[in-house]
Amino acid sequence: MRERLRSRIEKIREKGNYREIRYVKPVSDTTIEYEGREYLNLCSNSYLSLHAHPQVIEAAKAAVDEYGAGTCSSRSISGSIELYRILEKEIAAFKGYPGGLVFSTGYMANMGVVATLTEERDVIFSDELNHSSLIDSMRLSRAKKVIFRHRDLNDLEEKLKKEQAKGVRFVISESVFSMDGDIAPIAGFMELKKKYGFLFILDDAHGTGVFGPTGRGGAESFGLNAHMDVEMATFGKSFGSFGAFALGDGIVIEYLINRARTFMYTTALSPATLAASIASVRLIREDPSFRNQLWDNIEYMRSRLVSAGFDLKDSVGPIIPIVVGDDAKAVEMQHILMEEGVFIQAVRPPTVAPGTSRLRLTVVRSFTGNEMDVALDALRYGGQKVGII
Repeated sequence: MRERLRSRIEKIREKGNYREIRYVKPVSDTTIEYEGREYLNLCSNSYLSLHAHPQVIEAAKAAVDEYGAGTCSSRSISGSIELYRILEKEIAAFKGYPGGLVFSTGYMANMGVVATLTEERDVIFSDELNHSSLIDSMRLSRAKKVIFRHRDLNDLEEKLKKEQAKGVRFVISESVFSMDGDIAPIAGFMELKKKYGFLFILDDAHGTGVFGPTGRGGAESFGLNAHMDVEMATFGKSFGSFGAFALGDGIVIEYLINRARTFMYTTALSPATLAASIASVRLIREDPSFRNQLWDNIEYMRSRLVSAGFDLKDSVGPIIPIVVGDDAKAVEMQHILMEEGVFIQAVRPPTVAPGTSRLRLTVVRSFTGNEMDVALDALRYGGQKVGII
């Protein structure tokens, strides 16, 4: 087996897709230390920079003092401490749903929801660029899978006409796509839902806290807050913490508690994590300045990248894809930016389609004007060196 694995690793290297772990140390809201050098971190998902907010940190510390470092049990046994009840109640109320259930990770939430709620007689219609956790959850499901073209409502409708089901039909999409930064046509999905009667599942991992007039997510930007049959999102991005949640009506949550294996058979989150998430929910709910400052930075970065000649595709928020194309050139640009003091990772297949390797940069609230200018100078230099601008 060792020789077989070694051979496969060499093939990965030859294609320019080899990955290695880089162990870093946070220095500030926006910088990290790597191998003795400080870098501007251009690939954090902490869009609102709440991972470093004093109230979030203090809440986590207080929870450790009161509850200890860990729960050391599954939620079905003794891990569901009172902080879970508070967090589930507050996140459901924030998003406008009757009930919520916290999972240990976004991956586990998606796996639990999709694999548990769908059955053999059902059909799942999935956007072709949905996150790997949704893809894997459908693979675990016994339902039939039908893939429609990215954000293409006409293609989805054609497939809905052709694919009938003895059971239930589900449509699944991300709200904001993690590698392209574009937003799903949620209003269009809801119109098709009225016409064809499917159930709609939305993954709002990258929308919650950022999009919508009050930061309630991608659906709110279309005036459709709390209209999904099931909505999932994570505390590991805009909330600056860890864990994830599923939202829906009471019977959906009750069923997930009783049948979702990724909920039932894993150790509960730490008290510090839960308390940090509660603090973040309250900050986002009560203080719009976090979101306003983020969007100011987004506009600053985007306008200057476009002026420099970068094609930002259809991205609209803090996720900005810099598509290089060739795997090796994407890695080359990553190395150039690292030399310029900017920490960013090349994203290559299988995470993205062959021929679309890219740098996925993210804008966060805590960036200063000077830091963004440093990033922009480095990106212009790197883009010129690899020939994409």
